[in-house]
Amino acid sequence: MLFKLKKHQALLSAICIATLFGAAYFYIADKVPVIAKPQSPQPTVSRPAFSLPDLEGKKRYIKEWDGKHIVLNFWATWCPPCRKEIPEFIHLQKKYGDKNLQFIGVAIDDAEAVKQYAFEMGINYPTLIAEIEGVNLAQRYGNRIGALPFSVIINPKGQIIARQAGILSNQKILSLTGLQTL
Repeated sequence: MLFKLKKHQALLSAICIATLFGAAYFYIADKVPVIAKPQSPQPTVSRPAFSLPDLEGKKRYIKEWDGKHIVLNFWATWCPPCRKEIPEFIHLQKKYGDKNLQFIGVAIDDAEAVKQYAFEMGINYPTLIAEIEGVNLAQRYGNRIGALPFSVIINPKGQIIARQAGILSNQKILSLTGLQTL
């Protein structure tokens, strides 16, 4: 019982820290002017391998979705921007899932809260439970500031082609995956 209590305290502490970093990021991003400059393609790197349990407790491996465009989304039920973008991900998964687009949610949250939210929202893509370990996994994928939501787009060759701290737009997803022309 004491271990479980400490685990929840650690999770709550990590959530608070991530929230503070995320709030600071969005506050600063709002205040700093954006200077337009030509966009150069982001260098591609191979995605780190990992496995996590899904909502039913079955271990899932990222390599299961090799050969597809993957939108790997780190999120939490307590994160308002995360909750805002999930309905759009559900829509895009339904519309483009048969066209080689795969969303994968990585929840940095309590398993029961995630199961309840996924059921209520009708999430139609794999949702993996990372709890506090998801913070380290997100860092391995390039989330240096601990922001949520944080998304990574991976091409069918397994290379990371984009990272996004904050809400990921449908336009960016469709443009980077080449699905905007369909």
